[in-house]
Amino acid sequence: MKSPIRSHPLLPALAAALLAIASPAPAGEMDHSQHQAMDHSQHQAMDHSQHQAMDHSQHQAMDHSAHAGADGADPHAAHRAAMARPVAATTLDVAVPNARLLDQDGRQVSFVDDVLGDKVVVIDFVYTTCTTICPVQSAMFNALQSKLADKLGDRVKLVSLSVDPRRDSPARLKQASQKYGSGPEWTWLTGEHAEVEDVLRAYGAYTPNFTDHPPLVLVGDAVSGKWTRFFGFPDINKIIDVVDTTLASRKQPSYAHAH
Repeated sequence: MKSPIRSHPLLPALAAALLAIASPAPAGEMDHSQHQAMDHSQHQAMDHSQHQAMDHSQHQAMDHSAHAGADGADPHAAHRAAMARPVAATTLDVAVPNARLLDQDGRQVSFVDDVLGDKVVVIDFVYTTCTTICPVQSAMFNALQSKLADKLGDRVKLVSLSVDPRRDSPARLKQASQKYGSGPEWTWLTGEHAEVEDVLRAYGAYTPNFTDHPPLVLVGDAVSGKWTRFFGFPDINKIIDVVDTTLASRKQPSYAHAH
């Protein structure tokens, strides 16, 4: 009689291996485990760290600093502070000089005789390279131009005077006037520095550094010498109210005497 076949100790392991080959794990189980073990770890270890270490640091170190001054200060800090202040209105007497100026078409004009005349005038102070206060004021004047359309001409006039006459040539003012849709009763003025400075000082709008000029709007006329001065950005309806009040005051005997 032959002796029975003895079980080899490696047979169970071999059988398990053959079973694994014959019945592989589902694709989903294998692929996801590989993806979890390798792909995500690489993405977390490389992509996000690179994004955090490089992209944001470049944006913080370069892009934002480019908008600030060389010392990191905001070059328009004075303008932004002025824009945040509440609007205040005061009345004052102004002896306006009859300065020799240039309008946006290059014509020489006398400030009192040719520009103000006997009209009620709304005046502001701007410069063409300004990017904060001046565009806001000019947009406001554009809105005033529409609101005062029935009064402009014979009775009311808008005036924008440059606080940077050395750079603001008539040609630059012409471009600005076209940009903001100025009509024939909205005059832009520049001129010799000394002549412009005399007008600015009379209105209390002069500053040694023109970039620090405050936001000002004045309503009045040269005949009576009575002006209302707004510091800040007043509601245009308040400006229109002062225009109407000034027009109404012309019916009083005191105004006729002044004229």
